Formats: sequence, C-alpha cells, structure tokens
Amino acid sequence: MVIILDGAKRRKSKQLINMKYPINTSLINKKLEFYEEVVTQKTKAESYLQSFDWCGAIIDSELYSNLGKILCIFLFEIINNQRKEDNYVWVVVGDVPSMYLDIYGPKSTHEVLENYVSLSRDWIYGVENNLNMTDFYPFKEPKSLELARMLRSRTDRIENSVIPNIEDVSLPEPLSSL
Repeated sequence: MVIILDGAKRRKSKQLINMKYPINTSLINKKLEFYEEVVTQKTKAESYLQSFDWCGAIIDSELYSNLGKILCIFLFEIINNQRKEDNYVWVVVGDVPSMYLDIYGPKSTHEVLENYVSLSRDWIYGVENNLNMTDFYPFKEPKSLELARMLRSRTDRIENSVIPNIEDVSLPEPLSSL
C-alpha cells in the first residue's frame, strides 16, 4: 500500500502492515518503520504535553499510528495536576500543529483524526474570518493566514488519504468505556 502525503510516497512495508498496534513506546526498536522519525515525534509529543501546567508528569505512552514525520498518534498516561481522574490523553504530532484530545471523546485512531480535522477546520475558519480565537482549539502556534492555508492542505490530506488508509485502532477496555 502506498500513501502519498506532501508529494512524498510512503510505502507501508509488510513489516508495518503485520505490526500490531498499539506499541508501548518503551518497546520501540530500530526494526520499526520510520524508527528515527518516530523517536523524534515521541520527543515532540512529550515536550508538547509538558508545556501545559496541567501535565504534572508522563507515566507511559503508546504509539497508535505511525507515518513517521508526517503523522503519529500517541496515547499518553499522565499525572494530571487539574483533574486526577483525567490521566489519559491522545496526542497528534507530525508536520501538522500538535493537538491533544482527551479519551472521553475519540475512542479510536480514526476518531482522533476526524476530531483533529474538525477542530482544525473550525480554527481555520476563525483565522480566515478574524474571529476571537478563544472560541477555537488552542493551537500553540500563532494564528496566521499562512498557517491556516498549510493546515487546510494537511487536513484535506488527513481526511482523504490518511484516515481511509490507516488501521483504526481502538482504546483497550476499560479505557474505551470511559
């Protein structure tokens, strides 16, 4: 299977297709497709989470989807300084603005990406119409028309090329029933 993103062909190898997700990130090794890119994306996701006051510490993490530097979805177990019961969070990273989502909404990788696309499109609308951005997803990146154009292109690709072609991996019980 070939996925084309940003003009670059990303071939899913048999090794990746046969790989069972999620993968605990402590078990990631050099046999993983896009290994170096995934390690970089994991570090990026950790830094992103730790930039929020509510993230007291990262306890564990799992890789749920892997397109290397293009897009990765992680599930983190954290110590939440604001809500003790809210200690799992999805993080989307890659060549898109990073986003966290709690697990009370999306229960699978497809739902995570569908939420990402929806929230991003709302944000794009807000930027293009010069609206008060407090009503939209709080991306860390400063609002700009240039970022809105880039994000529109990326969300179109996520919706049309990524979601239909990646495995839909669900949260395990008991997390999926939260």
